[in-house]
Amino acid sequence: MKLLRPCLLVLLLVSLASTAQAQVIALCDARLACTSNGSATVGVDSRVNLTWRGQARTNPRLSQSLISHQGVFVLGNPVSGQRLGTSPTPLVQPLGAATDDRGIEFRVTESLRVPAAISQQAARLGERQVFYVRQFSLEGSEPMNGVQVITLQQGAPGSVGSISEGAEPSATGVNIQRVSLFFDRGTLTETLRPDERLQATARISYQGAGIINAIWEVATPASTRGQPLYAPLAYIRQYLGAGRELTVTSPPLPSDTSGIHRVRLRFLAPTEIEGLPRLSYRVSEGALQRDNTVPAISIFPPESASPLSPETRFRWRPVPGSHAYQLEFYDRRPEASEPEATSPGGTRDAGRQPVALNLAPITGQVVGGDRTLISPSISLLTHLEADKRYFWRLIAIDVQGQVIAASPLEAIQHAP
Repeated sequence: MKLLRPCLLVLLLVSLASTAQAQVIALCDARLACTSNGSATVGVDSRVNLTWRGQARTNPRLSQSLISHQGVFVLGNPVSGQRLGTSPTPLVQPLGAATDDRGIEFRVTESLRVPAAISQQAARLGERQVFYVRQFSLEGSEPMNGVQVITLQQGAPGSVGSISEGAEPSATGVNIQRVSLFFDRGTLTETLRPDERLQATARISYQGAGIINAIWEVATPASTRGQPLYAPLAYIRQYLGAGRELTVTSPPLPSDTSGIHRVRLRFLAPTEIEGLPRLSYRVSEGALQRDNTVPAISIFPPESASPLSPETRFRWRPVPGSHAYQLEFYDRRPEASEPEATSPGGTRDAGRQPVALNLAPITGQVVGGDRTLISPSISLLTHLEADKRYFWRLIAIDVQGQVIAASPLEAIQHAP
């Protein structure tokens, strides 16, 4: 046994050395230039398609993932300029094991939303371009910065900016003013069993008359761990005439794969619109989880908690293994749908919370598993009545769609 110890030590040192050498060695340089379509319209939510190119030296024994947690919009100078905001969407690209010291080349695509507020702020300061900066790294390695340049273009006179307040007029004469998206039960988030039926509904407010083209799209758990990849579900082509509101319903949504799904309604030419709302739903791995309780999430008292408003911030300690968090609101206090376990002394375990409740949440919101803070969206708040008491909780969800932790129920008053 003594003779084996030096050998094991050598193997450990070799393994650590290989891991330490894993790193990004080139990004957006002259040979591997990063590319984009280059421009965003001032005052309008715009979409820019980016390609990040580089080279990485990976561990020769292990497959690794290239990771970028977020992007940053910077004004003036990509290193020390004014920070305007962030794009919170993570990018993850699996890389194979390197076969030699030259490393392997990678290419990562990103469909970047440039918010109207970012381009407006830059234009007000007299700038004609914005830098977009991302840090890429392998697990445990030092990050490397990549920079893309986004040119700002002035929109046509009289065009309208955000879809939440009104969309720019289309060539058909139809002016889409607002799009509300919700599930057929009136909620913004849903949890369902495998093969359970669920549909999404869009309520479209408009002015004018003409043809709209749109498509229902769904991103499945295979891509929602990083940047969602949406696949077509059904096309819509409809003439809008005398009415001022249209309601359309999607086909049944996929529910045969456990995990987080995302749904959107995307408008096609000539009524292309950016910044539309999206929905999320979770398919559980089975009809019932093996345990009807899970560990409690440690939450902090919400900032600006009384009353509830867009400025309210819910914060919590991270839960290991979380793929997403879901904030749920109830119009009255729910109870556990299954009897809670008790300790040998006959008391409930305060460190555990029920997985399922006897009421469905009336609204909710989903964020990524790397987040520890959330503020309620305008879409969520529109489902709540003013000056009314509600109950909320936070649940943590793993990549299989299972609830792995939940916070205790808390009461909160909505703003009058």
